[in-house]
Amino acid sequence: MTPSHFVATGYVVKNGKTLLLLHKKLGFWLPPGGHIEENENPVEALLREVREETGLKVKILSPLISPPPKEKDVQFLHVPNHFQMEILPGHGIHFDLVYFCKVIAGREKFSVQESRDMKWFSPKDLASPQIRDEVRRVALQAIKHVGNIR
Repeated sequence: MTPSHFVATGYVVKNGKTLLLLHKKLGFWLPPGGHIEENENPVEALLREVREETGLKVKILSPLISPPPKEKDVQFLHVPNHFQMEILPGHGIHFDLVYFCKVIAGREKFSVQESRDMKWFSPKDLASPQIRDEVRRVALQAIKHVGNIR
């Protein structure tokens, strides 16, 4: 039986570019993100993973219903941009909640445990054959979305 995991991913945008990491195990350029840990919600996981993998603090730019609910046992979370499934040979199936984000603080520094490199990609840079089509398409949407929010 193939294991499945819930993960959270953030397309981080700054100055019309998106940040991608050269994943150490997979060898792909991917946005920061990772597994949702026990006792952690997807938003907490995303913010933690981005900080651990890039050194940056980000703000999620997706809707959040406001005001919060009156019930103490209910919490409204940011709506992901989309939800996708990835079948990764040797790594199982990932159910991925994907968010668009912007940088609000921090200094860029990638985690050598997770990545071989980190780079900001402009829309032109995303045309590289080194970028998977799915990553390219979503990265372009993220750049456009964040540019429209200002």
